This record gives sequence, structure tokens and C-alpha cells, in this order.
Amino acid sequence: MSNQRKHELLNSTLDNISESAPVELSVYHPDAENVDAQIHKYSRAQIHLFLRVRFCLLDFNLVESQITDGTGDGGLDAYHIDEEKKVIYLIQSKYKTTPDGYLNSDVDWREFFKMELDRIVRGEAGSLSGNQYSGKIQAFQQKIRNITDIARWNYILIYLGNVPSAITKENLLSISGGVCQDAEVLHGNDLYNHVLIPYLKRDFYNKEDFSFEIYINQERTANRIRYSVDLADGESAEVQLCFVPTIEIARMMSQYRNSILQYNPRCYVGIRNTGVNADIKDSVSNTDHNEFSLLNNGITIICNEINYNDNTAQRGRASITVSNPQIVNGGQTAFTLAHLYENNADRSIFDNKEVLTKFIIIIGNRDDMIEKISDATNNQNPIKPRDKASNDPEMIKLQAELFDQFGVLLERKQGEFFDSIKENLIDKKSVLDSVLLMRLLLVHRGSIARARSASEGILFKDYSFDGIEVGEIHKLIQIYNKVSNLEQQGERDGNRRYQVDIWGNGLKYGQLAITYAIYQLSISNPDLDACLSQVQSRWSDFETTIANHEHNHNYFSDGFDYANYYKGSTIDRDLSEYMSNFSV
Repeated sequence: MSNQRKHELLNSTLDNISESAPVELSVYHPDAENVDAQIHKYSRAQIHLFLRVRFCLLDFNLVESQITDGTGDGGLDAYHIDEEKKVIYLIQSKYKTTPDGYLNSDVDWREFFKMELDRIVRGEAGSLSGNQYSGKIQAFQQKIRNITDIARWNYILIYLGNVPSAITKENLLSISGGVCQDAEVLHGNDLYNHVLIPYLKRDFYNKEDFSFEIYINQERTANRIRYSVDLADGESAEVQLCFVPTIEIARMMSQYRNSILQYNPRCYVGIRNTGVNADIKDSVSNTDHNEFSLLNNGITIICNEINYNDNTAQRGRASITVSNPQIVNGGQTAFTLAHLYENNADRSIFDNKEVLTKFIIIIGNRDDMIEKISDATNNQNPIKPRDKASNDPEMIKLQAELFDQFGVLLERKQGEFFDSIKENLIDKKSVLDSVLLMRLLLVHRGSIARARSASEGILFKDYSFDGIEVGEIHKLIQIYNKVSNLEQQGERDGNRRYQVDIWGNGLKYGQLAITYAIYQLSISNPDLDACLSQVQSRWSDFETTIANHEHNHNYFSDGFDYANYYKGSTIDRDLSEYMSNFSV
């Protein structure tokens, strides 16, 4: 079932990419009954997905110009020329229609001998069999010929598919003609975890270097300060402070969004939900001078490397290039600037306005120091407990395991799947909210009242994943979904909506209690539907039983108050005792 879920997510994504293709590209709009044509469509769309995620190529036509798949392709499906790294990527893509096949079926070894990469890059006009290479291959060859320093370049083979384990990287390089200096294989699970998930979360913009243009005075002294900081345990940090033009921060945030917020407790949509900061907006939009640089608290960016150069042939300008920037503080400022950037055709509002930006390179253990910096500096908008927990390594690990093992999408950061939901790649109901996860952890421990009534602050205060395997968490998720789906959401009549004749007040107030009861039965019976049926047959009796307990007399006031009972002080003991005497 988990493999099925992941494959459905992949197919919906590939379908979405295919639908964006021009009508005249019929390969992306095949007859639904033509299985071979559907496979061809998905195989090509998979290349689009890979190039989007790996190289941030979002323009459909640009990617399509790099796809060579077709008659006379010499076994080369696509390529990408990376001018910054001086690398030419040669890409082969294979797609399997079934979930099991996508993960486990190896590519036929004979397919590898169809690759004539050596002949293509050496400029041959056609294959060994005498067939001329296609126009797209010839165009690729011309691009190689136009590279004046080709001797400094490398070739890397990218294989999207399940290469048999018996074929080593060295074998693959040799079979493909010996022209590549390296090879990377992405098996089905690699594509799910390292291509599909980043795409769904929109944190795949992995541009390593980002350049900022800053202002300097006529004496060529930049508005920046450099200093070193000694940290504990022999570690250190290099810090540079400078005033960066607001438009530079705006365009970076607008383009890279979640990708530069990986260490921030909030994602792009999470920040957006707090609203555009009116003071920031006003100080940019309604002033002609640089008060913004004084009024704003600034932005803190963690990065791997900083390079400065004032030899730009532009008077009064210098350039700072930052490697792998990550905003840990000032996300609200960056978001508001991006909002103005995206919603104002007049970019002159950014003229002569700068924001104080602190660039930090941490030498040593980054994670602990990043968390300290984030906690100390994120005070413009209070950080919700769920936001603070979002970068907990255990939470990050659980998110990865739930998807890898069960195809479950855990929303670790609020709103991180927003774009994919908006584009109908994901059903909102299929995303597990982290608050619900915390409630289910309490259900696992038998703390039913607390699970139902605890505030977000309490839920995330002392949570722990100790003593519970990811498989048990998944089982709780499955059970809760089965229970919540019993509620007839569209039904206006309360009795019918909550099936009062069967469940009493359970579906209205006690869904977490029902989840606990089914979970207890599932310990000895893996058939969850059978466990649900057993609990359903006894729930009315449970409510009758507890209503007659002397210790629950305080809940009587014009009838039994089930609304408060299911979050009261006696539900945990009552249900535990009832389940201990539960017999099929």
C-alpha cells in the first residue's frame, strides 16, 4: 500500500508536468488506452521532474530543448550543460508502470549497450548501424563544439532507473563508451526520496552560489564589517556584516522560497500566514530615503562561504557571492520584501533602500549553533511550539521514515506542501498535520484526555518518540483515519453525521478514545477493520457503563456531559479498565 501511495504521488506529478506541455507535443498527451505511449510520456516527464529539481530548470520549453529522446537518439534521452561547474550531464530515463516494478524491477542489461555516448560526443554523424543521428543530437553536438575550453570539462552519466546490482559504476562507465568521468544512478526509491519529495515540498532550489550587489563609497570601502568569533570546544565562526539592497533579498526570497529556509523554524507559507508586516511594507513603499536600514532588525544568513570583490567595473558597486545561503532569522522581513517584489510592477520602491544582513560561516558543529542563533534572534513574531519543533532532528528523521516506509506525508513545517496541494498534486486530507501526530503519540501512551484537550504549547513541550517505532505511529495514523472517515462530513443532521445510533457520542467527542481502543485490540489482532468492528459493537455499552460509575457523577447536568467527559480526568482510567475486560 505504501509503494502504491508513493507511485500515485509520482504519477500525479508527472501528469501535471505533462499537462503543461504544448498541445502540439503529442508525446505528452497520448491516448489513455495506449499503454506504451503512456510509459513513454511518464519516462519523458520524469526527465523534466529530475531537471527541475536538480538544476532548477522550471521552464518547460527550456527543459524540452535538452531532451533528445526519440528515433536516432543514440541511446541518449537528455543532457544538461552546467557552465558554472563545467560539467555535461548525459541522462537516460526508464519508467515502470507498477509500484513494485518501479522499485524492484531491474532494467534489461541489454538496454545499456544501446547507449552510443562515445560516438555522440566524438562527433560521429550516425550510429554503428549506419542510421543518422537526430536533429536534436546534432544540435547537442554543436553545443559541445561551441565550448572553447572543452578540455577542462567533465562528463557525468545520470541513470534514472533500477540498474542491476551486478553492474557496478565502473561497468556502467565502460559500457557507455568510457567518455564519462563519473556516473550517478537513481533507483526508484532514490527518485521518490530525493527528487519527488523535494519537488512536493518546493525546497529543491539547490543553487549553490547566490550573488548580492552592494554599494561602496568613492574610497572603495564597502559598507561591511568582518570579524571572527571563538566558540566553545575549539569551534569558531566567521561573520560579515553589510547592508544589502532590499531588492537583492527580495528576488532571492521570491525565487528560492523554502530552499533558503531549511534552518528556519517556518517555511515560506508559514511565514506568509503571519501576514505581511505593515511597518516593513510602509518603510519600503512610502519613503524615498534609506530609513529602512535603521528601522529594521536585519536578516541573519548561515552560509558555507563568502567571497567579496569590488573590481566589478561599476563605480560605487561591489559584489558578494554567498555559497548555500540559509535564512535563520529575518524570514518575515525577507518575505515582505518578496511580496512587494512580486506584487509591484514599479521596482523603484526598492531604490536606495538597504537591509542590515549578517552572514555567518560556522566552523565546526553547525546544528547546535544554528538552533541557538535561531532561538535567540527569531523574536519579530513569536515562534509557535510546532515551528520550533520542526527542525528537531528526530522530527526530520520521522518525516523521512514515514514517507520512505509508508508513503505518508508529514507536514513538519506548517504549509510546506501548500503549493503541491494548490496544484492538486496532493490531497490536503492525505497530509498528516504535526499537531495531530503529537495527539496520536499521547494516545499511544494512553493519555486520551490530554490528547484531546492539550494546547499546541503543551503538545510540543515535552514530546518524545522514545519507545515507539515508526510502524506503530503509522498504525495509529491508519486507525485514526478509519475512525475520522466514519464521520459523515457533508451531513447536516448531527445524529446521522456522527452515527449516534451506533457510536453514541464517540464520533462527536471521542475519536481519539476510539482510536486508542482499536489500537489496543490491534496488538493481538493485525486486522484493523476487524478491530474497528469489535469496538463499534461495544461502544454504546462503554458509554452506558461509564455513565453509571459513581466517580463520573460530576458530569451529570441535564444529562451526561460527554463533551467534557472525553477530555476529563476519568476517561483514561475508565477506557483502560474497560479494554482490559474486553472480550470478542
